Amino acid sequence: MAAGDNRGPELQAICATFIAMAFIALSLRVYVRSCMVKAFGSDDALMVVAFFFYIWYTTSSMSGAAYGTGRHMGELSDDEILKAMRFWWNCYLSFFLTMICAKLSIGLFLLRVTVSNVHRWSIYIAMGLSVVSGLAFFFVTLVQCTPVDYFWNKHQPGKCLNMDVIVALTYFYSIMNALCDFTFGLLPVFLVWQLNMSKRSKLMLIPILSMGCVASTAVIVRMPYVSKFKSNDFLYDTVDIAIWSTIEQGLAVTAGSLATLRPLYRAASERLGWSRSASNAIRPSGDVTGTPFGDRSGFTRRSGPYSLGTFNTRHEGLNDEEFRLHNVKPMRLSDDPEGGDAKTKNEQGFSSWRIQCGKKEGSRSKSGSEEELNGKFAAGGITVTRQTDVF
Repeated sequence: MAAGDNRGPELQAICATFIAMAFIALSLRVYVRSCMVKAFGSDDALMVVAFFFYIWYTTSSMSGAAYGTGRHMGELSDDEILKAMRFWWNCYLSFFLTMICAKLSIGLFLLRVTVSNVHRWSIYIAMGLSVVSGLAFFFVTLVQCTPVDYFWNKHQPGKCLNMDVIVALTYFYSIMNALCDFTFGLLPVFLVWQLNMSKRSKLMLIPILSMGCVASTAVIVRMPYVSKFKSNDFLYDTVDIAIWSTIEQGLAVTAGSLATLRPLYRAASERLGWSRSASNAIRPSGDVTGTPFGDRSGFTRRSGPYSLGTFNTRHEGLNDEEFRLHNVKPMRLSDDPEGGDAKTKNEQGFSSWRIQCGKKEGSRSKSGSEEELNGKFAAGGITVTRQTDVF
């Protein structure tokens, strides 16, 4: 044991870095979901809750480092040990609450794009295992000592569970968490590969949807340090557990939020000229030139994870657009949101339509989205569904 060893500043720097990353990613997520997509859902709310628990964790961790976490207990006063151990206990509780909310958020996000019952049940099982294992460890941690404050104040009668029990539960929780993360990481491969998209688009979309699983890397790295819970020099020897737990939560919130930012990237790409923007007006359906669909210079066709074909157009003072589909009778698609006003229409920026042939109104396509859909109606044997973009 080297005198003067102090890893507290290292822990504090990591806490500050990852809470800042999580804050930026979550802020962008809230902006995209609330202002751009206008589809703020339960998965977004759960990630916000997870972030507030993460604030609790990082505050406790950094405060504990100020009082002695990362230093040898033989160099600390009784009062410093008491305060550092109390903050450690707070880190226990906030860690599990953060991860439970983050896993639920990632699972609900994937359910938005999942249609197959097998895939949906896989997500439900992964979410259930994550919640059950997290809550079990939470309550064991909460009452591991009798009285509760005996965990940090040993100058009173009391007892705690054998630390071997805590170590075993930590291994169990880590394994369950890693399995859930790999489930969330692998499912998007099967979800996206069946979509009517180019191979390049699929390869770009899979990493975006799989971002929520990157926290499993911290789980795996932390595993060799779990046995340090039994160390007599607890505050110093467990600092690696604290560091990788901080990283795990930060990655869960950050990566889980980055997976929802595709609309922001698309808008930025158009503004910077990295991709072609569909900013020109649609010509009337009578101007049929070159293709059975008429002049298509005014808009671009985009295949996405929620539709066979999505046509995006920018609003430039036009209330309606017309599309001619070969020999099908032209139909008029209104841009005005149902029950909305002109201001709402202007704020939306673009509309998305899913066009399906040979489907009865109200039937579900296997490639349909789980996102809430508006304005269903049929025209000339074609079902037209207005759709809210998720990415």
